[in-house]
Amino acid sequence: MDRSVPDVLVIGSGAAGLRAALAARERGARVTVLGKGSPGRGGATILSGGMFAGSPPDGPVEDHLARTLQAGRGLNRAELARVLVEEAPDRLQEMIAWGIRADYRQGYLYSRGRAPVWGEEIVRCLVERNRAAGTEFLSGVVASELCCEGGVGRVTAFRPRTGEWMRLSARAVVLACGGAGGLFARHDNPRGNVGEGYALALGAGALLQDMEFVQFYPVGLAEPGLPRHLVPPRLADRGRLVNDRGEDIHAAYGITERPAAERSRDRLSQALFVEARAGREVLLDLTGVSEQDWASDPFSESVLGIIGRRCGGLRRPLRVAPMAHHTMGGVAIDPAGATSVPGLFAAGEVTGGLHGANRMGGNALAETLVFGRRAGESAAAWAARGGRSAPGVEDGAPARGVAPAATPWMTAAEVGRRLGQVMWQEGGIVRTRAGLERALKAVEELDGVARAGGGAAQGAAETAAWLRAQAALTAAGLVLEAALRRTESRGAHFREDFPQADDARWLGHLRVRQTAAGREWSFA
Repeated sequence: MDRSVPDVLVIGSGAAGLRAALAARERGARVTVLGKGSPGRGGATILSGGMFAGSPPDGPVEDHLARTLQAGRGLNRAELARVLVEEAPDRLQEMIAWGIRADYRQGYLYSRGRAPVWGEEIVRCLVERNRAAGTEFLSGVVASELCCEGGVGRVTAFRPRTGEWMRLSARAVVLACGGAGGLFARHDNPRGNVGEGYALALGAGALLQDMEFVQFYPVGLAEPGLPRHLVPPRLADRGRLVNDRGEDIHAAYGITERPAAERSRDRLSQALFVEARAGREVLLDLTGVSEQDWASDPFSESVLGIIGRRCGGLRRPLRVAPMAHHTMGGVAIDPAGATSVPGLFAAGEVTGGLHGANRMGGNALAETLVFGRRAGESAAAWAARGGRSAPGVEDGAPARGVAPAATPWMTAAEVGRRLGQVMWQEGGIVRTRAGLERALKAVEELDGVARAGGGAAQGAAETAAWLRAQAALTAAGLVLEAALRRTESRGAHFREDFPQADDARWLGHLRVRQTAAGREWSFA
């Protein structure tokens, strides 16, 4: 089925996509939001901690900027970071004016969601605002291919519920479909967050950067039979983090920044991974934390019933381990949200450059509002001009290969589980050349299986599963190859064989695009 979206098509219905759609509608564009689930329910926003970083109105922004740059370890794109900290206060005030139930505490705006869907209130506010503005939603649809050329954006998509394929066209496209935390065996993302946006952008010829930088949240529940709940950073600091020998983890690894799970996520995650590799369990003892201390910030207070009572944290120490949490790399954008492909814009976790080598806690949600608005406005302006390509910018997209007609020897679910283990063990928190090369070989083998599976798929559910697997393998390959190329350690990227940062060689960005000859890597 062919379907025309005359002005702007937004791919992704999380906070970034919803904010982009709203901005485009406010500029008079006709907008359709395409999402895998119901509006706001299929992405990471609803599962986020609901915490926005942003100075109070008329407050100084330099502290926010300094902490953002410190977390990025020298690789933040300064112009993006400056835009974030200067515009976040206004975007947060907009949300309050629109009726979000939230509170300012300690330099953050906390939405009043309920555990474990702390971002539910963010979604409610933005969806209601979009419906009132006349945004159209196309839900339960998976985008599988993207092309922007000749002043038109074209998307091939699949609806698993009906088995229907569709082609959508628009004058401008906004990518806002999240990150790739779901590639790893342990993560706190929605299961479907496996990097589809990176695969779409790569196929469209867009430039991507910093794909080696994947953030792991250090303190997640790892108790058998219990959900992998994230322990809020300030709550984790109020407890004692020890291994099964009773050794204090912070002291043993020289981690002094506080709250450590917010300001030193990379080093604390690495410490917990090393402990697990050595066969030692890590325990978080919250038994000495009073209920009054649990209530000292909204995020901690919200998990008292789950982590404290239901999971037993008030009564006994709990096993914890890191989880894949956020992808810092992604599609390269300018401050207006424009990518290297004319007519293609992007916002949120699918983009790269803002956070550098690591992300400060609270900046992900602030980013969705600031750059969602900018990308939506830019897309609407592009559409109003007729969607014609800017002169001097390379345009077009390479053709995708045809899946071989063969019978796969694994199911799509088995491919996903195997990939998750490979990424966790070899491409995750602690990396080496040998491990990354093994992982790339495994991804290559799994990619052959996935292509065969896609070609032999029977039924809508199986087709959707293989589409997801193919996108995941593309994203995984980008992460692994970038990690192999960067022979240093910086932020969330830790190479055990190159344990020090090397500013002389690596104070810059690894970038990649797809060409007719294959993937083209550069460094700038």
